[in-house]
Amino acid sequence: MKLLFLTQILDRGDAVLGFVPRWIEGLAKHCERVRVMALEVGDISGLPAHVDVREIGRKGWLGRYLRNRRFLKEALGEDGFDAVLAHMVPRYSLLAHGIASKSGAAEFLWYTHGAVDARLERAVRVVDSVFTASEESLRLDTPKKIVTGHGVDIEHFAARGADPVRPIRILEVGRLTPAKDPLTVIAAVGILVSRGFDVHLDLVGAGLVSSDDSYRRRVAEQIEVGALRERVKLHGAVPYRDIVPLYRDATLLVSASRTGSVDKVVLEAMACSRPVVTCNDAFPRLFRELGADGGKLLFEPGSAASLAERIEGLLRLRQPERAALGERLRALVARDHEVDALMGRLVEHMRSRGKARR
Repeated sequence: MKLLFLTQILDRGDAVLGFVPRWIEGLAKHCERVRVMALEVGDISGLPAHVDVREIGRKGWLGRYLRNRRFLKEALGEDGFDAVLAHMVPRYSLLAHGIASKSGAAEFLWYTHGAVDARLERAVRVVDSVFTASEESLRLDTPKKIVTGHGVDIEHFAARGADPVRPIRILEVGRLTPAKDPLTVIAAVGILVSRGFDVHLDLVGAGLVSSDDSYRRRVAEQIEVGALRERVKLHGAVPYRDIVPLYRDATLLVSASRTGSVDKVVLEAMACSRPVVTCNDAFPRLFRELGADGGKLLFEPGSAASLAERIEGLLRLRQPERAALGERLRALVARDHEVDALMGRLVEHMRSRGKARR
């Protein structure tokens, strides 16, 4: 199979999409050729020889559209690529559909987010299948939905015997936006400090758009009001390749995200054998097999009191007990969400769908 992969950014140093080159490596193990079309291309060192890249660029909407069309025609019309996989952006599937349909290429979309809009619905109608990490990560009722698990590099995200640092460090990773709700996390830290816990918070992530600057100021104001300046560190965006030490240093990770899909940063922390606390409604199913311990990792969305209670419960465990819980969480990721296994599942399905079309 010759696969055309459509994405926003291909760059090992990107803070959000830095994992994409690792996905491409995994896909390339199962494909004759892989070509990546991306708006931006940065560090692509180490990609296999049978992977090539086309950079569309962000400047000028008309030029961007024309380059997109030219690269699609080159891949699907001239170079014989027989499958297209769009990553996270339904618009990419819609842009590719006409050319892909004319060439007979199979069409696929990867999508993991709680949001559903008309563009997503149109994209799902035109593709052969849409892959998603969990039932909750694609909230459309369609026979085209294929639940595959996520793709986490468990070798990259590994504690390697490192213990959390002291004093206690709580970690939250994600864009500094209302959907990630860092204000609830900061308030919970304030509650824990008032109860005598020597805790520190690492907030990793930057805003998504310029309007998020005002939200960052709200976060800074809450830190000041709570007298937490010496306890909360705003790291800004941290490249994917540099994030692992923060997971290893952390006692636990907190995710107050309300995006409604399986948040990959929670899985990354689990792969690093660190306990997690989340309010995301995609995780109760994942934690169910942990029994009573699974319920202790969930809190009420937007409730600082509920979050503080769950964190306190984990902090009152002895370190060996937290470590044992972390190892159980890592085992779940290794079994259901390992990156190479996911890439194999995707290619197997895409290849079978391509044969069925022919």
